[in-house]
Parts: sequence; C-alpha cells; structure tokens
Amino acid sequence: MAKLGYARVAGRKDTLEKQVVVLKEFGCTKIFTDDHTTKNSERSGLKAMLEYAREGDVVIVFKMDRLARSIQELQQITDELKEREIDFISLTQNIDTSSENGDAVFNWIDIFADFEREVHSERVRSGIDNAREKGVKMGRSEADIELKENAYEMYRSGNHTMRDIVDATGLSRATIYRYIEKKKASEKTV
Repeated sequence: MAKLGYARVAGRKDTLEKQVVVLKEFGCTKIFTDDHTTKNSERSGLKAMLEYAREGDVVIVFKMDRLARSIQELQQITDELKEREIDFISLTQNIDTSSENGDAVFNWIDIFADFEREVHSERVRSGIDNAREKGVKMGRSEADIELKENAYEMYRSGNHTMRDIVDATGLSRATIYRYIEKKKASEKTV
C-alpha cells in the first residue's frame, strides 16, 4: 500500500509548498503536482498519479477542490478510484474512504453529483421557458435556413464547386451536405 499525494495550485495566490509539506507530514511516499492549471488545461500530474496508483493504494489530497474542479469531475475520479479499489483521503474535509463509512462518502458524492445535474437541468429549462414567455424564438434563424436553401440551389445547378458554395454561404461542408441529404430525402417522399 502506497500513500500517494496530489497537490494542485487553485489560484494565483495559491502555492504548492503548503500542500506538499502537509502531504509529506501525513506520510505520502510519492507526491504528484500540477502547477498553474486552468479550466481547459490538461493536468499531467493528476493523470500520472491515476496511472501510477494500484489496488490498495491511498490517494491523499489537502482539499477535495484540489482533486476536482466540479462535483461531476469529483464523481468521475472517485468512481474510478472505488472501481480500482484505491482509497481516497481529503485531509481538510476529514474524508477517508478506507474507514467504516468509506462507501458512504462515495455514495454521497454520487448523490451530490446527481443533485447538481438536476439543478442545472431545471435552470436551463426555466431559462428556456422564461425566454419563450418573453417572445424569444428558439431554434434555427430564418437566415440559417435561407443560407442552406441557397447552398442547395447552388449545388443543384451543377455550376458551383463545394468550395464556391462554402465561400458564398459561410456554411461548413458538413452542414451543406447534411442539408442536401435532407432535401433529397424529402423530395423522394413527395
């Protein structure tokens, strides 16, 4: 059993040193780090730690928000750890999945992830309903449909290359081809 530490800088004023010191004091034999991560950056330290960890190991973090940036990401990582029989400890939150209540921690993370997804979905539905009540039209704009129709007519004429059609309409090749197939299918049923 190895104690594997993971530390990540969360903000501009944050540093790795404090986290690393605490993880070493807790007995971590190997510590993986990510410095200056952004929302879309790949965390090579986290990836390396997950690849290195073996059944029976313990992944230890100073705080849960260092391991994951969202409850869904936390759920994904902890589900992987649970499946691989790797325990998880968050020192600040006093969470230890190797304890008697360890499975309960994983279950609570799943519950909160489901809750967050439901709240987000409800907000999106509510926003759409509010927009409709205010008269906002949903779906494709008339301009989009007109461009697609122009692209289709250019295609049907046989006088234009696909590059010409793309340049003239600003639509992607994929969008134009999908619309052509849709129009051909609808013309066959008429």
